[in-house]
Amino acid sequence: MKIKSRITGLKQSKVYVNKEGRRLGSEFQNELITKARELAVKMQTDLNKSIDKGAVNFTSKALRSWFKKSKTGVKCYIGVLDNQNKYLYDVIVEPKRIEKFVNTSAARLTKEGNISQLRSGIKNGKYKVVVSGGKKRLIDTTKKDTKTKTKRVIGLHESKKRKIVYDFYSEAEKGIRLIISDIKGHFSIKRG
Repeated sequence: MKIKSRITGLKQSKVYVNKEGRRLGSEFQNELITKARELAVKMQTDLNKSIDKGAVNFTSKALRSWFKKSKTGVKCYIGVLDNQNKYLYDVIVEPKRIEKFVNTSAARLTKEGNISQLRSGIKNGKYKVVVSGGKKRLIDTTKKDTKTKTKRVIGLHESKKRKIVYDFYSEAEKGIRLIISDIKGHFSIKRG
């Protein structure tokens, strides 16, 4: 006994599978892009919170996320803007030693914590650099403290290593691993 049968609807099934596959792929890529953007915003707020006295406008707009879509996948990037990269490298990636005047309690400071009018004060003679005992001291010549002369000293020249206020790479890696932990697929995380 022979049964002759014919299967119908294969073309419609292929169209449906291809259409749904593209839609699901696009939906997955958009979800990954959205989560990467949310991670960049979270990292920016954490960076702002980790800075003493708050971040200045220049620093508070430093981190960005962008993406590149292709037929086979999507690449999401989180990074520091180019014009801020050199400025922030020492405080979010690798600290370096700097030679600077460290302020004393007698110094008047700006909101960022720097000695106010330092460069112009040295030029016009308001501040004077004095070397005594092997140390450079910054003296305010407008103050006339004759007994102890401690109020006149507003800064000491020291070699100081900046501390990392926010570990960019480790925080980014933690966030990315959290995003992809419940997603099946092949992912690669690259630094730099």
